[in-house]
Amino acid sequence: MSYVRFGLMILTSTMVMFVLMYVNTYAWEHLFFSETRTYMAILMGASMAVIMLAYMLGMYSNKGLNVAIFAGATIVFALSLWLVRSQVTVSGPSYMRAMIPHHSIAVMTSERSQIRDPRVRKLADEIIEAQRREIAEMQYLIAEVSKGNVVESIYKDPPAAPGTVEDALANTLIAKLDLAPMPEAEADQVLDAAERCTFNRSPESDPVLWAAQKGDTAAMKLNGILVSLDVTGEPEEGTAEFSAPGTTLSLRMLGEDADWRQKAELVFKLDQGLSVGYRGFYRCGPT
Repeated sequence: MSYVRFGLMILTSTMVMFVLMYVNTYAWEHLFFSETRTYMAILMGASMAVIMLAYMLGMYSNKGLNVAIFAGATIVFALSLWLVRSQVTVSGPSYMRAMIPHHSIAVMTSERSQIRDPRVRKLADEIIEAQRREIAEMQYLIAEVSKGNVVESIYKDPPAAPGTVEDALANTLIAKLDLAPMPEAEADQVLDAAERCTFNRSPESDPVLWAAQKGDTAAMKLNGILVSLDVTGEPEEGTAEFSAPGTTLSLRMLGEDADWRQKAELVFKLDQGLSVGYRGFYRCGPT
């Protein structure tokens, strides 16, 4: 067997291993290029080169070239391992592109595992909701940071203070507040319109925003409370704002920037200073 064929075999195996690292993601829209997965594929390819050549030494008689392959594969393995462990080349957007498929795997296993214990099911459902929310937030941040919109500071809650259990139960940590998925039955309690529009962070999850398709009313769920919102603008024309005392939600259709992963952008702001953005899907019509 020729050394060229051996090299092509290792190269093909490395590429196949890179692709296979994505097969357990939950949805196509969660596929992003990952530097870390690239380094891991190269690391595994280098390992395979050493193992396969060791088993097939009888088929390759050039001792000098064999030593060079062993040495080169060892160096590639060590360099790839260092790149994976140090993350020295991984920037903010690269980090998030790697984390989205990672989160997607958690959604897939949490949703499809055959769980019987209600405690484990509750934990799995919480993981699903958290991962989907973070995926939508990372898609928003990838676009923001890639455009150079890097902030210097974010809202932080006051430091912890001594108190009682009653104090703890009455205390709301602003930095942890977030829009919650809102089933249609809950939207019916605060929204009368028959024709509605929704913003979903994921096609598979309940909307976090409901709005009358014709009118100026909308609704969200925040900290277990169904909140009615006033609407300014026309979402289907590009932008709209949903507001209530203390909060504003800004919707922007992505237009030419839209793709199969995302169609719209929603930014949730509280007057205290909290601001969180998501990318997802804004749709009008039957839910």
